[in-house]
Amino acid sequence: MQSCSEKKQKLVERIGVHFEKEMGITPLAARILGLFILSPSEDLTFDDVTKITCASKSSISTNINLLLQLRSIEYFTKPGDRKRYFRASKNHLEIALKDTLNKVKADLEIIDLIDKFNKISEKELEHKHQVRLLYKEYLNNQQHNLKKTIEKISEIQRTQ
Repeated sequence: MQSCSEKKQKLVERIGVHFEKEMGITPLAARILGLFILSPSEDLTFDDVTKITCASKSSISTNINLLLQLRSIEYFTKPGDRKRYFRASKNHLEIALKDTLNKVKADLEIIDLIDKFNKISEKELEHKHQVRLLYKEYLNNQQHNLKKTIEKISEIQRTQ
């Protein structure tokens, strides 16, 4: 793939902005990940990514290495070809859900610490306590849903 349609470029940009905010990664890394997700059947090389993004080789290299470390992308080789080909990891959605699950768990731990502290230090205002309980209920539901979805994804991947 030597170029990218205008429609695909706009979608890569939109997806990239989302990943940049959600994953806390650089704008270029987010757009590279978006490109790979939108190109599941294409074998993209380092040079392809450089041409499509119009970024420097150094920047591409740095951001591809970041995405490899995050396990958002993977590479493969072809027999008789020295080039590395890149694609979105087969389990990038599962990884994203696990990251979200870890954030939910951390939020639940903080809520529990706040509850314990407030019970010990002073009597808390009832409305603040109720709001925190609602938030805790939301987090518990999120945790349950994330675990179920991750289990289903893992099950599908084991059967493939």
